[in-house]
Amino acid sequence: MENIKQFFKEIGREDINEFDVDLFSSGRIDSLDVMNLVGEIEKFYKIELDFEDLVPENFENFISIKKLIDKAL
Repeated sequence: MENIKQFFKEIGREDINEFDVDLFSSGRIDSLDVMNLVGEIEKFYKIELDFEDLVPENFENFISIKKLIDKAL
């Protein structure tokens, strides 16, 4: 979870933490934030996320983001 927290810091969203929920559906993050997060994840893990996995549900909280990363690895 620390890596995910760092990804948010890297995109200038240090206000987001592991206790936040409904990040995308509540508007706390937007599609630009998601694309920046994807870039950080891909760069850090040296992977390419599948386009079909880039859905709002996968960016609602730290757990859903971790599941997305685990699936890609």
